[in-house]
Amino acid sequence: MTACTVIKAGGSAGVDRDAVCDLVAQYLRERLVVLVHGASAETDRLSAVLGHPVETIVSPSGHQSRRTDRATLEIFALAALGRENFLYVEKLQQRGIDAFGLSGLSGRLLVGRRKDVRAVKDGKTFILRDDHTGTVDTVNLPLLRQLMGPGRVPVVAPLALSERNEALNVDGDRVAARIAVALGADSLVILTNVAGLLRDVADPSSLVESATVLEAESLAAGRMKKKILAAREALEGGVREVIIRRAANQDPQLRTVIHR
Repeated sequence: MTACTVIKAGGSAGVDRDAVCDLVAQYLRERLVVLVHGASAETDRLSAVLGHPVETIVSPSGHQSRRTDRATLEIFALAALGRENFLYVEKLQQRGIDAFGLSGLSGRLLVGRRKDVRAVKDGKTFILRDDHTGTVDTVNLPLLRQLMGPGRVPVVAPLALSERNEALNVDGDRVAARIAVALGADSLVILTNVAGLLRDVADPSSLVESATVLEAESLAAGRMKKKILAAREALEGGVREVIIRRAANQDPQLRTVIHR
């Protein structure tokens, strides 16, 4: 079976799109690749321009995420598909890669369900009834495999379709993990704006080079918690290893490898 890697490019400020596309090209020389990308920084920028401030919520388990009312969902779609997806497809085409830009809504690529989002504020937990956040249950493998091949890469924005055919904002790291499991990929690479998992978030030299999922969970803080959750889901689904590294051209040894 041909080796396969799913690459997730974070959407935070500081993620180098050219470095991401260089890495995709490098992997594509010897294996099949799917690229999943985020759009958080661009969503923040557009939200400010459009006068719809971003609201961050904290779940009872401590995970931070964006509150996604309908207006925010549409702004996210504009950011993810209107700019990020467009730029990645353009940059990959410039590298001679036949990239296909799509979201999880396209061809019912990603189908899931809307979550009952619980948030904690002032010590109290409540349900957000107007939130359009969801999780992915199924991946349309026949469609995805049609778009994969030597020199061909699907570029996926993290939007999904609910059982009621409503658009959902889904976490990009967990989408990448779900796709990796569905494909039987041997690796998941999560690209972010830090070198990897740090023992001390204020000390870049405290990089953890290798860790089990349990060790990583004990060290992760803030938004890194979601990435470690995605790593757990990928590894439990049969993916051999998860790599977390900076989305920049750097020493390839500067990374965290997470394993069972």
